[in-house]
Amino acid sequence: MSDTQQTDAPEKLGFWAQVRSFSSTFWTANLMEMLERLAYFGVRAVVGLYIVDAASNGGLELTHIERGTIFTVWALIQTLLPMFTGGYSDRYGYKVSLLIAFSINAVAYVLMGLAHSYVGFFGAVIMLATGTAIFKPPLHGTLAHSVEEKNSSVGWAFFYQLVNIGGFVGPFIAGKMRVMDWSYVFYASAAITLLNFLPTLFILKDLSKEVREQKRRDGVAQDTRGPVATFVDSISTLVKDTKFMVFLLIFSGFWLGFMQLFDTLPIFIEEWVDSRSLLAWLHSHGITFINADRYGNVPPEMMINLDAGTIVILMPLIGYITGKFKPIVMMVVGMAISSLALILAGSVTIGIICLLGIFLFAIGEMACSPKFSEYIGLMAPPEKKALYMGYSNVPFAIGWTFAGMLSGIFYGAFSDKYKFARDYMVNHLKMDQVLVTGLDRTDVMPTLAGKLGVDTFQAARVLWDVYHPWITWALFGAIGLVATLAMLVYHFWLEADMKKRAALDAAAG
Repeated sequence: MSDTQQTDAPEKLGFWAQVRSFSSTFWTANLMEMLERLAYFGVRAVVGLYIVDAASNGGLELTHIERGTIFTVWALIQTLLPMFTGGYSDRYGYKVSLLIAFSINAVAYVLMGLAHSYVGFFGAVIMLATGTAIFKPPLHGTLAHSVEEKNSSVGWAFFYQLVNIGGFVGPFIAGKMRVMDWSYVFYASAAITLLNFLPTLFILKDLSKEVREQKRRDGVAQDTRGPVATFVDSISTLVKDTKFMVFLLIFSGFWLGFMQLFDTLPIFIEEWVDSRSLLAWLHSHGITFINADRYGNVPPEMMINLDAGTIVILMPLIGYITGKFKPIVMMVVGMAISSLALILAGSVTIGIICLLGIFLFAIGEMACSPKFSEYIGLMAPPEKKALYMGYSNVPFAIGWTFAGMLSGIFYGAFSDKYKFARDYMVNHLKMDQVLVTGLDRTDVMPTLAGKLGVDTFQAARVLWDVYHPWITWALFGAIGLVATLAMLVYHFWLEADMKKRAALDAAAG
């Protein structure tokens, strides 16, 4: 990793020259990623709502702790498994890995739609996490093979833009599907996943095969290791690079905050944010395709979708601008912006302020996340592109795992509106505890509002002033800012180490 930092970068091509330099394989892989993300984020945008939604509304009506447990295990499998599957993809071929992944994911989405219990849904989630973990390394390995240092910044920017086209359209589809029936969300994602069999079978070029054939032509001994030896090599390669491991650990702080955008913020928006005036403004300006949710607000998945929409529009421009700076510098800037934006999004109940926080988070995300992939892709050896791109999942694994755990813990302790409403009725209004405990989830806020003589939005404001649910976002933002500071320290540490090496080499020369 340190060697990559010392290499003089070649002169970058102009923007359109970089665009013209990309191969058909690059664009095919991006199309496949876009379809996979469309299916995935359609589910991810609303699955947290589905898990805690009342059974009478078609949801699972699980607790926030159970939700956090599901997300934690999901994170562990989906993000740690690529460290091993990446080695297998390099060894056995990208196409085979992709076909296996799409098969698993399509079945998993269907099972998620059919499951109506904690255990059944949990099992389907584990299956989806496994399929997604198999998908990532060969697809990202293909992209890493398809770009060079002279066009990598714009290349990864386009990748991130197309990912977010899928991420932007997915929630719209999910929003329409869940109005009809929650299960349709999952069935739609299964159908979209099946589309990826077409480019995989008939268009995509397996670049891992080309690398193996080139090595054979060059007389390099072929890799004949079995699965166990491949696994051991995958782990040992990572462990040997201490600086790289520290870098991955620090960046996990960004991913911890990023996953709150999907794991926690939709629930927070539905419970606390009043976006009725925002919806009225949108409709008055002709944006009528966004319908009100059952509370009269902008649906949470539409609010969150501003993140993907911003990236779709601005990513090529931001990618071109950030290409003028060192990747690690832009990672520091992006992490700082995202952390502060997360605090802003959860600091008030006003819809437009929350939306501003989401927009700023997207700016920070564009500054740092593609540069992270670019950084790793450039320093990976050609024969281990998928393996190193698999390593890029380490901070995602750590960040998302702790995001899932802390989401359930923090939200349950500091932001659960329905828990606060029950507590307020018992301890402030002196209502009978047995009666309050027995209330259906859908009756809790109307009951509190009736007792206070206000509407449910005003009742939520009373709870906001008493229980301060913004604390959850202050905590997550603080974690992100600590990680930002750590990345800054890491940057100076790396620079000092490089200068020390240069001085030693000069003295030895």
